[in-house]
Amino acid sequence: MKVEYIVEADYSKWDSFVDNSPQGFVFDYSWWVKILTNNDFKICALYDDDNIIVAGLILPFISTGKVKMPLLTQSMGILFEDFSKQNNIRLQKQMTKQKEYTNAIWEYVEKDFKAFNIQFNYHYDYWSPLYWKGCTQTTKYTYVIDYSNYIPEEEFKRFSKGHKWILNRVEKKSDLKVVETDDVDEYLRESLKTYERQGSKRAYSDEVVKTLCSELKKREMVKIFKCVDPEGRIHGIAIFIYDHREVYYWLGASDAELRESGGHTYMVWHAIQYFADKVKIFNFGGSMIEAVEKNFRNFSSIPQSYYLISYDKQPVLSQARHLLGLIIKRK
Repeated sequence: MKVEYIVEADYSKWDSFVDNSPQGFVFDYSWWVKILTNNDFKICALYDDDNIIVAGLILPFISTGKVKMPLLTQSMGILFEDFSKQNNIRLQKQMTKQKEYTNAIWEYVEKDFKAFNIQFNYHYDYWSPLYWKGCTQTTKYTYVIDYSNYIPEEEFKRFSKGHKWILNRVEKKSDLKVVETDDVDEYLRESLKTYERQGSKRAYSDEVVKTLCSELKKREMVKIFKCVDPEGRIHGIAIFIYDHREVYYWLGASDAELRESGGHTYMVWHAIQYFADKVKIFNFGGSMIEAVEKNFRNFSSIPQSYYLISYDKQPVLSQARHLLGLIIKRK
């Protein structure tokens, strides 16, 4: 086996590996990371004796010495080959391979950064090898609907009383409708209203969202839904990104003045039903914000833990800088 950084000419091999890795998603494609890091990243890959990638790790912003998550990205982390395709592989053997792969990759890349803060995909569930390397982890949660044996009517019964009431009201007593659009500018205008109302600045630019959506559209990996009334007012709008396995609620916005209509909830329910026969999992995304978590949970979604893995070669200095930043902010 060998471990090395992938050259750009071989990025297509990495992207094919992402397609088949249980931990892989759109966020792990080379073109996605290239856009969001302005090409400041490396991909470390582990190859077997047949020169096939069996594991890998993306290192965003590697030139800074501080590897961290790009904007608009939920998870990355170490990706493994699909062990389920190996006949009768025992769990013990799988975990042994994961440990070997993790050690090989970490020992190769650890010299190239001072700090590491990456959120791993929720299908990555064995982080002990990184703990033994000196890493720490913070548990976060994402929320999913598993489409196995999915029946919309039965799923609806499991929603919270509040969500069922809203959806029944919209369905029976309103003239709202959900339609598909490819106008990214509509989302950007609606989201800007939200940030302006909150008196905050949006962390990402219009250009980066447009660029990502353009690339996603080329690959047929994006859908935009909006909920509108007869006057054309947008009550809610959201962008969903997906591959052959999973759809992810990526970006959403709603008009605060129209929030009582229930249009945003109705739009999400429409999206859940739309993707039911197209992918295996509907992923609401993760949030540690209580109100957002409650909304996801009210769709009877299943919480799935995922890890923020951290490593710092200068923990005392980093803590001092953090405390100094807090003091300055308070003043």
